[in-house]
Amino acid sequence: MDPAVRKAPAVKSLAHPHPSPSVTSRRTLVTAVTSALVASLVSAAPGALADPLDPADLAGDDHGHDHQSLGDYGDTFAEGTHYLEAVQRPADPFVVGPEDGASAGPVLPVDEPLAWVGSPPDPADIPAEWLVERPAEEITPSTPEELMSADTGYLAQFGTDADTTAVPAPPTKSLPGTLDAASPWQYTYACDPNNKPGMLAFAALVSSHYNRPYYSTSRTCLAGDNSQHYEGRAFDWAMNVYDPADKAIGDSVAQWLSANNGEMARRFGVMSIIWNRKSWYMYDPGSWKDYTGPSPHTDHLHISFTWDGAMKRTSWWTGTPVTTIDHGTCRVYAGQYAPRYTARRTSPCPTNLPNPPYSPYPVVLPNAVNNYVKIAQQHLGFTGGDVDGSFGPITLAALLEYQGDYSVPVTGVLDNATWAKMLQVGIPDDPPASPPKTPVSRVAGANRYATAAKLSATYPTGRVAYVTTGKDFPDALAASARAGATNNPVLLTPKTALPKETKTELTRLKPSSIVVVGGSEAISGSVVNQLKGYTAGSVTRISGENRYATAGALARKFGSNVPVVYVATGDTYPDAMGGSARAAFNNGPVLLTRQDSVPSETVSAMQAIRPQRVVVLGGAEAVSDPVANQLKNLTVTKNLQRVYGSDRYETAAELAAYYPTGLDVVYVSTGRDYPDALSGSARAGFTEGPMLLTRTDSLPDATRAVLNDLKPGAIVVVGGKSAVSQKVLDQLAGTG
Repeated sequence: MDPAVRKAPAVKSLAHPHPSPSVTSRRTLVTAVTSALVASLVSAAPGALADPLDPADLAGDDHGHDHQSLGDYGDTFAEGTHYLEAVQRPADPFVVGPEDGASAGPVLPVDEPLAWVGSPPDPADIPAEWLVERPAEEITPSTPEELMSADTGYLAQFGTDADTTAVPAPPTKSLPGTLDAASPWQYTYACDPNNKPGMLAFAALVSSHYNRPYYSTSRTCLAGDNSQHYEGRAFDWAMNVYDPADKAIGDSVAQWLSANNGEMARRFGVMSIIWNRKSWYMYDPGSWKDYTGPSPHTDHLHISFTWDGAMKRTSWWTGTPVTTIDHGTCRVYAGQYAPRYTARRTSPCPTNLPNPPYSPYPVVLPNAVNNYVKIAQQHLGFTGGDVDGSFGPITLAALLEYQGDYSVPVTGVLDNATWAKMLQVGIPDDPPASPPKTPVSRVAGANRYATAAKLSATYPTGRVAYVTTGKDFPDALAASARAGATNNPVLLTPKTALPKETKTELTRLKPSSIVVVGGSEAISGSVVNQLKGYTAGSVTRISGENRYATAGALARKFGSNVPVVYVATGDTYPDAMGGSARAAFNNGPVLLTRQDSVPSETVSAMQAIRPQRVVVLGGAEAVSDPVANQLKNLTVTKNLQRVYGSDRYETAAELAAYYPTGLDVVYVSTGRDYPDALSGSARAGFTEGPMLLTRTDSLPDATRAVLNDLKPGAIVVVGGKSAVSQKVLDQLAGTG
């Protein structure tokens, strides 16, 4: 599966016709949202797939981990029962009683944040030493060897009885000389168990690199408890301290992240680590502590993330250090849940908040099954047998939209403010309004050069500009993957002279440097000389003797031990058109191959970048099975995946299906030619969305179906009306 383990795709928005101010039977609502809800879990816990909930589904283990994903570990643990190291659940874990609220009494002193039991405290009550921030700082990045032998960190403090010599060296890549700012401790204030991209990317990186693929991520929110799992900002990596090989890996990873006062932890935005009865925190990075919480963490390694780390903004992923800290989502009312995360917040959470509105009902969390939920469902417009009292994803989708429409905090929780609003508004009795159409916009110019320039115009000044030929697809394919992975635009040029549209955009962009992708047969030396007048930085050419060598040279820029490489035929473009956006999303390169043999240039590149796995784009008629197997054997984990459909539209849709539901934006271009798609792929990679394909005058069924599943916040069409007609734009607006 691509990526390796994706438990609960992030749900940013769900189109759901809740009654505002009136509704028909909820069965209409079920029809409207079923495709989204089947495709996207709102939490990683059992029983989150549909209403009603089976109460038996709520009887999972007390620590909230997903046994299905960890089951292969079976009974290998020498001591203790798998993931039963837990806090005590209340009688109803989804109803917040007065004793569970943060404002119910004085804050009890604890030695460390992760030992805190109960709802998180007001920021004013948090010990000052937990709120220490450290600014970005200039350093000489340490090598893996220096990190593993540093005089600070887990191994430096405790040593190890495990044989760490057999553990692979840590992942590495070229990193900037400025180290990310270090965040303070960031408590979990929201109930938003949707996996965040930075957490998922880190989990995939280390689990693949160390060949320990079992981990759990977000969790169903429970009353009287707080955990970064409840905001999709933490994962638990199955690692048995009583197994020598596991202990060696766990000890090594703990050292790698915490060495040199958390140098690598800051690169990823790691906020805390718990392993084998010890804990480490970014706010106090110089030493590990004896963990005082209820679980010894001898059967897993717990890693939580800051909001910058969780949202994949740190220098490991972007190449740009975090200098202004994201403090995440904050409470609106004292002792209540915060709204779900929507955007960066650069100021700390406020203190001394107002008390919430009065409510005769308690705060109720998703997955509850009780009469309080029945009351809420009636206010949401459910009728008849649909008022079943189960707070599953259909009820949650209706609640989120209700909260947004009535301007109460969008918490996804039946909290005081929501109850007060429901009692004020009353139970509706009219049919709901039709759900709004998905916003669709077009980015287009008079030609391929102008369209690429308009896409580039959406980037801020000072980026690196990638310039490649507009006359053939192979160089542009590889360039768009690299540009998208590094958050930079792609511009096009013919061989002998820069077009005016490219010149105009370069003047606006003021690129910090320019990378020319392709040899002199594609882009002449005179064009390279012209480009030097548009940047104060360097103009470098990346090229090879042929298309395979050029793609290989560009792939090497990703460094060694890349998480994944995408390989497409170098003969035709259709299968590869969606691949460069997906490669950029996963921070991997695109390489090219022949149908019946792997070029030596591609073999050499694979050996240099040492990918963990390979994704082959297209069926056997594009890349034969023997070639695919040879590519598999060139990966570290011998892991091969082939993604293809019956045509170019289905192949792009298959790739898009791996993205989470509710993403911000999807890009669509013509499947008849490559320039618009490849220029758009760089932008799609930057915004972490897919590139889909369409016919000029009709939307393919595969494209329509995946858009209905993805439910994007917006759709951007790349190309003019001759490429994608207005009729197709209208059809796109009816999806999602």
